Amino acid sequence: MTGVMEERFAAFLRPGYFSRVDNQHPLELYIGLDEKGRKAIELRARFTARKVTGTSAIDVNQYKNEKYNTIRFSLCDEEIKGLFFKFCDDLIEQSRGISDKGQGYQTIVNRFFQWKKLFVGSKHVFLTEPEIMGLIGEILFLRGKLAEQIGLENALKSWSGQELTHKDFSYGDSWYEVKTIHRGIPAVKISSIEQLESSTDGELVVFFLEKMSAAYNGVNLNKLILETRSLFASDEDRNDFMAKVALQGYVYNDYYDDFIYEIRSCNRYRVTNGFPRLTHELLPEAICKASYEILLQKIEQYKLKDQEAV
Repeated sequence: MTGVMEERFAAFLRPGYFSRVDNQHPLELYIGLDEKGRKAIELRARFTARKVTGTSAIDVNQYKNEKYNTIRFSLCDEEIKGLFFKFCDDLIEQSRGISDKGQGYQTIVNRFFQWKKLFVGSKHVFLTEPEIMGLIGEILFLRGKLAEQIGLENALKSWSGQELTHKDFSYGDSWYEVKTIHRGIPAVKISSIEQLESSTDGELVVFFLEKMSAAYNGVNLNKLILETRSLFASDEDRNDFMAKVALQGYVYNDYYDDFIYEIRSCNRYRVTNGFPRLTHELLPEAICKASYEILLQKIEQYKLKDQEAV
């Protein structure tokens, strides 16, 4: 759908020109270029305007003439145009089944508020590829096996994110450390002593990804985050999820669309007595920080039989 939206916007050549999204839609929604030449979507209807403020990346304006009122959303940052196309698709499709046109304005405004926190200006500081893969792996595990075990909302609460003194996920007496590497890499890096140190058993979860061409229909970070965000039922959980990915340095940018992966496999290992790991008890008192790598072929005996994690 987003590709179709991109093609439709590409057809607009002059500022100030708009066309209706389709004649069957119950609302008068239009897309085009505003007077400044920015991509925009607008609703034309009779409504009582309320205060709606934009962001650094999307400008919101409301107008009134003799025939109708208008609320317009204009894209200010071309580097997140992919997100804007998805936003336009969402406004159109989520309002398509509306039975009372008088509720159109409120419906459109409510959808914008759900998207608003995503519309921030691009920082031009991008995650590295290992960071991209790491975030992909954590989200895959959150919405996959962990959500299946404890529910999506509890899985979100258990996600600690970037705090190196915590496990990636901890819930009750259970904890999980998630690593994501390229297929064929023989070892995983453990960034701190605390990651696998615990008085209770836990799991080391390892995703193996293969990087594909940009044309491949695989996993990419932008798509995965937007899809996962939509799985949460409440605004509070959606906002909490986006706050956690933001803490890891993620801001939506079309740049991430070029990093496409195929999920090749996922191995899960029981971290228990005898598992090869560094702990504070094993280190001299003078050493307070350490990182190390674990050869995966040497921990086969700890591999769990149930390997499904996504």
